[in-house]
Amino acid sequence: MSYNDLINIDELNKKKEEFKEERWDVSFYCRDCRKIVQTKRPNPNGYKFVCEECSGNNISVGTLEWLKNNYKIK
Repeated sequence: MSYNDLINIDELNKKKEEFKEERWDVSFYCRDCRKIVQTKRPNPNGYKFVCEECSGNNISVGTLEWLKNNYKIK
């Protein structure tokens, strides 16, 4: 079965209409500031991020939707 076979299924077509491209963007949540923030990356090859607001490095990385659900952000 290929993708082309699946796109003709009514249930999948409905889900495709509900798909939001922006929900997959990566966001950063500072657990010190307790909000979604912009970050700096001191080492481009590393996985450490620094909050631009408080300079803390207690950062969670995920999709905006996941961060909002996990940290109960409105």
